[in-house]
Amino acid sequence: MRRTATFCLITLMLFPGFAARAQFQLSGEFRPRTEYRHGFASLMSPGEDAAFFISQRSRLNFSWQNAPLSFYFSLQDVRVWGEVPQLNRSDVNSSVHEAWGELALGEVSSIRLGRQQLVYDNSRILGNVDWAQQARSHDIALFKTTMGENSRLHAGLAFNQDRERLTSTFYILPNYKTIQFVWFNTQRENLNLSLLFLNNGVQFSTQRTVFSQTTGAFATLNTEAANLAGSFYLQTGRDASNRKLNAWYLAASATRPFNQNLSAALGFEILSGNHLEDVFSPAGTTNRAFTPLYGTNHAFNGHMDYFYVGSHLNSVGLINPYLQASCTRDRWSYTGVLHLFFSHGQIPDHSSYLGTEIDLFAGFTINPQATVRFGYSHMFASQTMEVLKDGSRGETNNWAWIMLVLRPILFTGP
Repeated sequence: MRRTATFCLITLMLFPGFAARAQFQLSGEFRPRTEYRHGFASLMSPGEDAAFFISQRSRLNFSWQNAPLSFYFSLQDVRVWGEVPQLNRSDVNSSVHEAWGELALGEVSSIRLGRQQLVYDNSRILGNVDWAQQARSHDIALFKTTMGENSRLHAGLAFNQDRERLTSTFYILPNYKTIQFVWFNTQRENLNLSLLFLNNGVQFSTQRTVFSQTTGAFATLNTEAANLAGSFYLQTGRDASNRKLNAWYLAASATRPFNQNLSAALGFEILSGNHLEDVFSPAGTTNRAFTPLYGTNHAFNGHMDYFYVGSHLNSVGLINPYLQASCTRDRWSYTGVLHLFFSHGQIPDHSSYLGTEIDLFAGFTINPQATVRFGYSHMFASQTMEVLKDGSRGETNNWAWIMLVLRPILFTGP
């Protein structure tokens, strides 16, 4: 933390020099969130007490641009109130969330190198997981180019190591070891279409890296009656256990705006899965469970994070039809979502119905740099959910939260 403070001090001292030569902005974020958890992510067991805590994200962001160069640096501190002693000399809660430089290569292309967020399409495969206080960023090289007025192409490449080495490239952290992706996007009148190919390599043994391939498309179409969206992805290759991978994902939705303040959406997601008896199948068998890789999973299959947020991977998959209604009024916004959950794979002697979740959340804009958000979610689980998650469906499984978000612009120059 001392090094972070020193860096900030030097940067502040250099403000006049920066301002004289380039566009510079210093911004911040302060985001405390209070949560009550009683069955969040997994069913409660009889006799267990609810969790209650306050977490906080604080950021200081530096943005600098002077063509053909641009630079971005984001310092981040994430903590739970009380986890660090009051008389504390140091802690490990502070980090660099983003640190990248970008160089323009002519008028239509550029290359960005360093730690950065990857956010594409609806964030289902690549997203920044902004709900999590720490969020997600990648150490990657990203090439970007425009193709005419309406098309873009991005290509990313990364190779990870946990430290500088003298021999071997064995990687011990639970990230990808290497990744390559190509994303193409084009817009034609009311149609927006994206194509993605992603090659994901993870360490399997001291001598071998295994690779999976995710290939698919995401599209939106705006019509007079409704705004339509759909996506389809295939996963092939090998999973982290070196099993053959053959999985798929399908989603579609239709959003109908009734007026400027009211809309409703109907949609579904299907993530393929294994039959329960095949979940822990050995090498040599086929894994049919789709993994949404590095997406913002919290935004999709219920806010209580029962699925694909650190759990439910390589499991029975998921079928999730949902209904959503949204309303805005003055500085208020309201949203309610009803999720139905079914397993895609078979669960012996049990129904495929897992449960129903209701998510209610709202926001109030205090001013352009300050908002308050809050929500309540309730899970109505089935007996089949107990098989997958343990705990008891007879317990009240719910979650409530309130969050203040302050994002001030501290300085802009010249």
